[in-house]
Amino acid sequence: MARQVSGTVRSYFRRRAATYMFLIVVFAMGSISGAFSVKTLSSQQRDDLASYVQTFLHGFAATNTTASLGTIRQTLLESIAKTVGVMWLLGLSVLGAPFVLALLFLRGFVLGFTVGFMVKEMVLKGIALAVVSVVPHNLLVVPAIILAGGASLGFSWAALQTLLGRRDINMYQHFLSTTLLVMAACGLMGIAALVEAYITPMLIETATRYLT
Repeated sequence: MARQVSGTVRSYFRRRAATYMFLIVVFAMGSISGAFSVKTLSSQQRDDLASYVQTFLHGFAATNTTASLGTIRQTLLESIAKTVGVMWLLGLSVLGAPFVLALLFLRGFVLGFTVGFMVKEMVLKGIALAVVSVVPHNLLVVPAIILAGGASLGFSWAALQTLLGRRDINMYQHFLSTTLLVMAACGLMGIAALVEAYITPMLIETATRYLT
């Protein structure tokens, strides 16, 4: 049974390899655009953001870093409902497919901007801060949104082909596979939320002892 499931998963990703490569490129383009956009900030904007980061680092050690259930719930809502859930809903319609790409590009842009700003303003300290505050949970978030984006685009493409007259496409099977993949993405997002709530604060607290 496990071997059959594994074979089905590998077969799916082989068929969708071009789609997922395209989504990775879109995300990478967003990240690169975000990193380069740091150069467009005015000196006042850079100073304000740098001041905010420094204030955050100085005050972090004095705050309670234990995550509450409310914080975790809010993180789950923002990461699952507002990202993966939106992608799933957009994928159910043909017209929503371009917005899936836009959402993926935007997430890449935000990530690229965040890391780019830290590195540009604080150089080595910025790299260290990015590693402990941005990288851990995004190691799960990025694959999750790419997985959800690929599933959504796959369903939209199948729906478009059906509307154009193809009758050999099983939309129920596509809906089921899309939903299962989105649920897997939600699981990754849930683990990422726990990492962000419990592990990332400890890493930041440890790093601040050397960065401040």
